[in-house]
Amino acid sequence: MNLSQYRLDKELIAIFEHLTDEQKIEVAIQKYSAQEVLHIFTYYELEQHTYAKKLLLEKYKNSPQDLFRYARDMICGRWPEAEPMIMTSPGYTYHYSLGVIRGRWPEAEPIIITDPHCAYRYSRYVIKGRWPAAEPTIMKIAIHAYLYSRDIIQGRWPEAEPIIMASPEYAYYYSYEIIKGRWPEAEPIIMTSTAYAYFYSRDVIKGRWPEAEPVIMKHSSCWQLYKDHFKF
Repeated sequence: MNLSQYRLDKELIAIFEHLTDEQKIEVAIQKYSAQEVLHIFTYYELEQHTYAKKLLLEKYKNSPQDLFRYARDMICGRWPEAEPMIMTSPGYTYHYSLGVIRGRWPEAEPIIITDPHCAYRYSRYVIKGRWPAAEPTIMKIAIHAYLYSRDIIQGRWPEAEPIIMASPEYAYYYSYEIIKGRWPEAEPIIMTSTAYAYFYSRDVIKGRWPEAEPVIMKHSSCWQLYKDHFKF
């Protein structure tokens, strides 16, 4: 194993000087992070020593991030032995599906579906369409309900509207980008925010909003923008 091509620190060179290839791999895995190990050895060098992956698996069994990165960056494919550990993290389970499997991972979907953010991203970037089983989870959080409506459904999502409506910010975005008009049921919530009341009047109503003006005028900058925009 010729390591002269790698950028090694003096300490590592001294350690490696009298070791066999197997010992070099074992020492590096014990001493350095997974990312540093990947910079020291090529995948082919690690693959020639069948216990290397076993050592990495044992050391990083509690780090789905490192196991995912090794599969993606070194193996450039699936690592079946590591998959049960990767599946302990909804986030890295999603990333493994997207970046390693590059498609749906049915066995892992019960894990992904527990996290609204990961479920939304899996729907958008892996399934590339609606994922009915995950919708009750996705709609639990206003931002993900709004994004799912915008990016996946590409229209109104009535079942999620009570959640979206509870957020002045996402009620405004939903009105502006999805309904493309006023959303009367959400207006009492939107007008609780000086900024989003102003944005709603400017972008959705496209005119003054008398009912919200007592709120908007509480913030001097928003009130000045409101007056300047509507010229009064």
